[in-house]
Amino acid sequence: MNKFYSVLFTLILIPALCVAEDQPPQVISDSWTMVPKAGHADQLETALKAHLAYRAEKGDTRQWDTYVPVTGNDLNRYVVRSCCQPWAEQDSYRAWSKEHLGEHFSETVHPHVASYMHNFGEIDMDNSHWDENVEANFVGVTMWQVKPGKGAQANAAIAAMSTMAKENNWPRNWSWSSPVGGSQRVMLATPFKNYADMAPLQENFYQFAKKHLKSEKKADEMFKDFNSSFSSSDYTIWRHDKALSMHKDKQ
Repeated sequence: MNKFYSVLFTLILIPALCVAEDQPPQVISDSWTMVPKAGHADQLETALKAHLAYRAEKGDTRQWDTYVPVTGNDLNRYVVRSCCQPWAEQDSYRAWSKEHLGEHFSETVHPHVASYMHNFGEIDMDNSHWDENVEANFVGVTMWQVKPGKGAQANAAIAAMSTMAKENNWPRNWSWSSPVGGSQRVMLATPFKNYADMAPLQENFYQFAKKHLKSEKKADEMFKDFNSSFSSSDYTIWRHDKALSMHKDKQ
């Protein structure tokens, strides 16, 4: 499977996330990508529903959501993820899982899975803006590959653009993250209610920046700093599969 997908879901959705203004906590996402065995997609979905219901019954403290790609040439996979917890929660959650879940996953879901990938992602709370009640039935995700030696420049450009967007009420929600491990990458996720919501805004982000910076030169410099920090990018749209996700009212 393409290396891009091994890190794609360090970020997709941040449910009920309120981005703090002062000293945001370091939180991470935890995601599992599963590729079904040939001809086992329906069985995998049935098993996954049963396992998530079992976790809820056992009092799972996490919200696990499932996403499937709707663009690209590698559509046969399911990403199950949770967000957003501090690093220390991983220890207590692992202990809880061993005590309460037993072999249920291995007995129900695993027989239908051909391969797995597991990823963590560090969420950039300081530069993200994700309303608590945002309706994210789809999420557009862009991943940028950072050029060698350009990490600090990329971080500064992201901070400058995000601050400008928040201070001037850019109309979309967004969130930044970085995958844990591998080469340096940054990812941007934008939620959408439906396909119509994906249509370009009347005022694009460059026009928005030029207006609020009150200078075409400043806007050009900001975009140059950002674009020259990366060697490549890729964009994928993902659908939140609610039928394959945990339901909070049942926890």
